[in-house]
Amino acid sequence: MDIPPISPESDTWQEELALAYAWCFNTRPFLRFSKQALRLRNVIRRVDGRWDELADPHADFFVRIDDHVVRIAGTLAASERTTVASAHVEAAWNLARRAVRDTSHLIGMDTDMVNEIVDDLDRKLLDGAEPEGELERVKSNMPNPYSYTRWKEPSGDNAVRKLKLWYQGRCQMCGTVLALPSPRDRYSEAAHIQAREDNGPDVIENLLCLCPNCHVLFDAGGRVLTDDLTVIDTVSGDAGRRLHLHRWHFIDLQYVRHHRERWRSWQEPATESISS
Repeated sequence: MDIPPISPESDTWQEELALAYAWCFNTRPFLRFSKQALRLRNVIRRVDGRWDELADPHADFFVRIDDHVVRIAGTLAASERTTVASAHVEAAWNLARRAVRDTSHLIGMDTDMVNEIVDDLDRKLLDGAEPEGELERVKSNMPNPYSYTRWKEPSGDNAVRKLKLWYQGRCQMCGTVLALPSPRDRYSEAAHIQAREDNGPDVIENLLCLCPNCHVLFDAGGRVLTDDLTVIDTVSGDAGRRLHLHRWHFIDLQYVRHHRERWRSWQEPATESISS
């Protein structure tokens, strides 16, 4: 599902931001920097050494300003579920800049020197600015390529566990819960939207919690999804109800469209019913 950026003018932006934080906590996304954002971050990092020029016992307050900028930029990007972009880094630096100047003034530091460093950094950030390309959507359980997992294939086990915990075994299409004797209690299956054989990843954005019947129908093209996540029966062409979604389950439409295109040649009776 495409999620629009949060607007401060919105009456519900606080609720949307709280939802974004909850999503981050429950899915633990791995954030990547765009090329432009990484350039800006490196500029800020290289200036860190200049704070040592301040002959003041409070100068340690400004050490690792780039870490603060990265945390703020990452929060902004996660709230929009995108790659960290240059706009996120710029917004984060605007907040950090204000904190630096306000703090230096309050504690009576040499504000001329502080302002000189800040102004120099502002100029360097403007140098070499380039247009930002299309931003990649964040995936919820991709491995960190800079950790020991970088040479391993990503595991979908964690995504499947979260998915089944969220839905408690209830099928997202038909609502069926298959109750079983204890200790298993209930049964459901994790279905890939873009199939594994088509290089569909093991991420929550590409998974559905389905009962066995709906899983078979979906995998065989008997069911497809529209862009608004309405379930379509491709044999009869009838549109059913919309897919049930947990509040933290965001489905990437690129996988929905890939699944639909894969089965389009088998969908002649329902072609006119399916929105592209």
